[in-house]
Amino acid sequence: MPLTLRHVWTTALRPADYEAHMAAIGQAEANARHVADFLKRCQPHVGARVLVAGAGTGQMFDSIAPALFEGLRAVFADINPEFLACLRARFPGAVCVADDLERSALRGTFHAACAVLVLEHIDWRKGLDTLAGLAPQWLFLVVQQNPVEMATAVSPTRRLPGSMEVFAEVHPQLRDADEVIGHLALRGYDLIERRPRPVADGKTMLGLLFTRRAE
Repeated sequence: MPLTLRHVWTTALRPADYEAHMAAIGQAEANARHVADFLKRCQPHVGARVLVAGAGTGQMFDSIAPALFEGLRAVFADINPEFLACLRARFPGAVCVADDLERSALRGTFHAACAVLVLEHIDWRKGLDTLAGLAPQWLFLVVQQNPVEMATAVSPTRRLPGSMEVFAEVHPQLRDADEVIGHLALRGYDLIERRPRPVADGKTMLGLLFTRRAE
């Protein structure tokens, strides 16, 4: 049976290898700053529900303080329970939910939701439909942009640590920001801000901030 991205994220990838790679290329810190800026921008009120989809190991808490979520009803969701255990170690008391964004069991509405470097690894339209269905007033996404000469999401010149070598066999798919924006427009979300953050290897972590259109 061919290897799939779902298998990679649920079974094959070890947290320590993933974190070592993300720290080495600067994406962990850059995206943590993105999340911090998002929370400041949307200014959730005390008790607001905030979703972090694809929260992973909580590596962002090496760069930003868990206190940023203080007073919020934050939900940290990821497809891999082992990753979420790492998040809880960094943020004791965090509400963590094992969930698949393509076939989510999340219910209710959220004041704000974000997903960082998730769309590259899933059926992105299903993922966006899930997020839009939760009706957040604010929605923040980060997608990866590469130099024009680099077609693969993972830099071909990088030596990958341990289990990260699986990405030599199965490849995340870069997403076109304009297609993402267009799909969300059909679901009632308007883009209000693009925020690029440069990282190693000439790549950019592109933040896309949306608000829900008034009905």
